[in-house]
Amino acid sequence: MSAPARERFWVPTPPGWVEIAAFDSDARAEQHWRDMVEPAREYLGDARTDHLYTGLRAAREAVAGTRITSAGAVVTEVDDEPAVWTFSTTIEHVRSGEVNPVALVERSLGRTGTVESTEDITLVDGRTAVQSFITLTPESPMGRAGDDAPAVRPEAGERPVDTLGTCVVAVALPGRPHDLVLVTGSSPDPEHRPLLAHVVSAIAAGAHVGTEPPEGVAKAGGVLPVNGPEGA
Repeated sequence: MSAPARERFWVPTPPGWVEIAAFDSDARAEQHWRDMVEPAREYLGDARTDHLYTGLRAAREAVAGTRITSAGAVVTEVDDEPAVWTFSTTIEHVRSGEVNPVALVERSLGRTGTVESTEDITLVDGRTAVQSFITLTPESPMGRAGDDAPAVRPEAGERPVDTLGTCVVAVALPGRPHDLVLVTGSSPDPEHRPLLAHVVSAIAAGAHVGTEPPEGVAKAGGVLPVNGPEGA
């Protein structure tokens, strides 16, 4: 008699997703990065490609020991220019009382983020979520990918990122009204936020705890089973 399938926390990933956090060793992470990034070297060029590796290593170090369950980067193109968008997923458990996604987003900002707009949106499955457009500095908790992670400083000679244009979507997990998933997408160019919003909301719509991968919109890309919160 086979054992029952184990529930997992599933995170949908868009095409081209380069995972940062969900590996049990740096060696496995490095191999994944090479597999995903090297095919784009000719398009990005050597300098941008090497800088991307530096950023991936710094990001992995920054998320170690934080509540982030999955973090990734996507190399894309906006107006015929290469762009690298970064994403992260965290889960917050609200033990009792009324769930307030807006307060959750504001708490995650710390003191160095500015909320430009907040509105309710409807995900593809009909659930209501909160979406915020935010400007972050790299030193803010969400900008550095975790409350306890050190800010990532640029190498000598690199142009520092002064601000990050960020879209955040917060929504309760299906069937778990007091487990909220917070999906963050960031770009060095704040003008990318409306484009980021489509990806962030799709990730939020497919994130769930269960024995099977997400259905629907999440099947457009990969799905990544990662360790969820205690008790998930």
